[in-house]
Amino acid sequence: MPYKTGLNINFFEASAIIGLNIGNTGKSLGVVDVEFAIKKVSEAIDYVFSGTITPAKILVAGKNKNYEENAVLVWTSVYPRFPVEKEKFKSDFTNFIGELLSALRQDRTSINFTDECMMIETEHCKNPDLK
Repeated sequence: MPYKTGLNINFFEASAIIGLNIGNTGKSLGVVDVEFAIKKVSEAIDYVFSGTITPAKILVAGKNKNYEENAVLVWTSVYPRFPVEKEKFKSDFTNFIGELLSALRQDRTSINFTDECMMIETEHCKNPDLK
C-alpha cells in the first residue's frame, strides 16, 4: 500500500462568503486583494489560516428582491495534522473573519459552522441588523 492513514478526528468546518463590492463606492476588490488581506490579517492577529478561497457570486432572487455581487467563499476545517478544540476553532475563525472584513472594508457576512450560523457586522456597516 503506497499510503498510510492517520488520526481520525471529529470533522468540523467553517465558511464565510465575502462580497467583493466595497460598500456603495462603485469600487470592487479582486481575488488577489482577498489573498493579500488574508496573509496580512493572519500575520497581524497571529492566526494560521489553512483553507481555500473560491470565487463565488452572491445572488438574491425573488419578488422585488434581486441582487448580484461577485464574492469569494472562504472555507476551512479542523485539520487532522493540527487538531484544535471546537470552541477555540470557532472563536479564532470568527475573529479572523471579523478582522478580514474590516480590512476589506466590508459591511457584514454570515459565518457558517458545522453546527451553527452567525452574522458578523463591522464598523463599515451603515445599516446594521445587529443591535
